Amino acid sequence: MCSTDYLKPFVDVGRLLCEGADRDYIMNTIVGKIAETLGLKGCFVKMKDPVTKRIELLAGFSLSERFLRFEETPSSVCSGLPEKTICVARIEDSELNFEKEQMSKEGIQAFAVLPIEVEREVIAMVALFSGTPREFTDAELSFAEALADRGVLHIVWKRRMDALIDHERMYLRSFQEISSAINASLNVGKVLELIVTKVTEALSIKGCVVRLLDPKTQDLYVAQSYGLSREFIAKGPVDAQRSIAENMAGRTVVIDDILTDPRLQYHAAHAEEGIRKILSIPLMVRGKFIGSLRIFTGERERFTEREINFATSIAQQCAFAIENARMYQRLQHEYQQILIDFGYDGSSN
Repeated sequence: MCSTDYLKPFVDVGRLLCEGADRDYIMNTIVGKIAETLGLKGCFVKMKDPVTKRIELLAGFSLSERFLRFEETPSSVCSGLPEKTICVARIEDSELNFEKEQMSKEGIQAFAVLPIEVEREVIAMVALFSGTPREFTDAELSFAEALADRGVLHIVWKRRMDALIDHERMYLRSFQEISSAINASLNVGKVLELIVTKVTEALSIKGCVVRLLDPKTQDLYVAQSYGLSREFIAKGPVDAQRSIAENMAGRTVVIDDILTDPRLQYHAAHAEEGIRKILSIPLMVRGKFIGSLRIFTGERERFTEREINFATSIAQQCAFAIENARMYQRLQHEYQQILIDFGYDGSSN
């Protein structure tokens, strides 16, 4: 008696994955290989959509469209993702009356439904259907689960990669827009308005503020903000030496809990605003601290290295824009002073 070759389907599917084959082609190949290897009447794989949370068909093999698409009841074994493997060796012995009727019409006499987990969460399932009564062995179930898992993981990682690429594109577009604005305008107010808006949108955060240092008072006054209430902005003077003072030494600071971190002023005001975490990046010009770019969020995961790098690059652009504007103002003042010294009153006579 020849043993079942469980290895070849993995080789064939692995080749398709390496070649970058279309998702539907890969999943159709997987369900076909499972059915062929196990001698099944049919097979399908369904997966939960991460946005709609609906259970959607990824691929089906040798099953009628009527069966694949029939309206399941809430209690149907095929309508929701199973928490554990379900095996029924004889449909006629099953207590699942609705499935019994549908499967009998399809010529199905036995079935098994297996959950597919990714990072300890059931996000998909593979269903095996036999035209004759049969007991599914552990080896058969493990094979079907492992092969279906390869396809599901491929989809999950592709979605994550696509999302990552979309984020990178958004970061790049935001950076390019800000750079273009700096090169095209000396209106620092407009540039800072664009910066706080783009940072808030790109990072999907609550709000953002640019504060600049007043050398006389050592307070950080608001130059531009976005997404934050007037009451929060006007909460009181922000002392550069008391509010995230490490920025003055050129260090980026992440505050993960505004309620307990002693480096922050106005804990209650931050809490009332719905702020829970802060990313504060110093604005430096030739090694001198001139202000900060502060990013505010509610409850969320820790800031990623990618997010911090993006915000840091924007902060550098922000400092450059401010220095450009100040340099222009100094040159304009010096030019006007020269005209005054030479007695030029602005007339053409």
